[in-house]
Amino acid sequence: MSDHHVHIPPPQFSTYATVIDPPRQVTATHPEEMTSDPVPPNPAADIEEITPAASSTPVRVPYPTAAPTVPPPIPSAPEPSSTVPKKMALAPSSNKTYKQKRTFKVIIVGNAAVGKTCLSFRFCCGRFPEHTEATIGVDFRERSCVIENELLRVQLWDTAGQERYRQSIVAHYYRNVNAVVFVYDVTCRESFNDLALWIKECEKHGLVGDSEVPRILIGNKCDVECPNRVSTDEAQMFADRNNMALFETSAKAASEADHVESIFLTLLHKLQQSKPMHVQSQDERQQKEQERLILKANEAGNVEEEGFCC
Repeated sequence: MSDHHVHIPPPQFSTYATVIDPPRQVTATHPEEMTSDPVPPNPAADIEEITPAASSTPVRVPYPTAAPTVPPPIPSAPEPSSTVPKKMALAPSSNKTYKQKRTFKVIIVGNAAVGKTCLSFRFCCGRFPEHTEATIGVDFRERSCVIENELLRVQLWDTAGQERYRQSIVAHYYRNVNAVVFVYDVTCRESFNDLALWIKECEKHGLVGDSEVPRILIGNKCDVECPNRVSTDEAQMFADRNNMALFETSAKAASEADHVESIFLTLLHKLQQSKPMHVQSQDERQQKEQERLILKANEAGNVEEEGFCC
């Protein structure tokens, strides 16, 4: 195989002159950026200067400086949480002694869904319950108050309003009761008409209107607009016939919170001024019932002796 010689041409070099343009001056677009400071000397003075074609007067853009120090924001005071319960009125103090301590049992009766549980919750807890369910049997809440240096504990017994639970309430629920609260819904006439049944139920267990046990009537949900609501005049006439004081309020409306409080505190003041209730035994109740039957028999005999005149 023959040898082939490849001819490699010598390298060729070319030299080009490079011209470095000096920093161009920028025309300010905002008046506040203009300044009268002299232009600093150009370090490349020996290099040909290229003048921009802009017709406006060139100005120097100030070199950016460090951002001004911004003071940290002052944290605002935290807003009070609505979930924190406020201090209840007439609340007792743990480091104080009282001259007397008494407990009162108050039962709340009425039809279902009239707001019995919400009323007791508003008075004992100071707010409207977020979730409510139908009461089964008996619900119980308690609150302590101080009146005239006496520690008074009021127990609110909330009964079931459904007919199927009404008969299951045992008789001892009505024993040792110091006060009765009847509740009806002002937007539900049926709940108002059934008050007579609840009154008979209480009277069957000795809680009559002429006894020493105070009774009050509360018309709940007065904040609800309804064309066929129970009028105040009609409710007042019913309350007068049954020897009760009438109150109309709303357990839900925040504007009525103080009113609900004043209703139960008024009842508590009346209980505080009353004498301690004597708890009758079974024998005493039977003896009292026997005396009542004897009196009725004597009245009937007097009528037969006197006779009638035509």
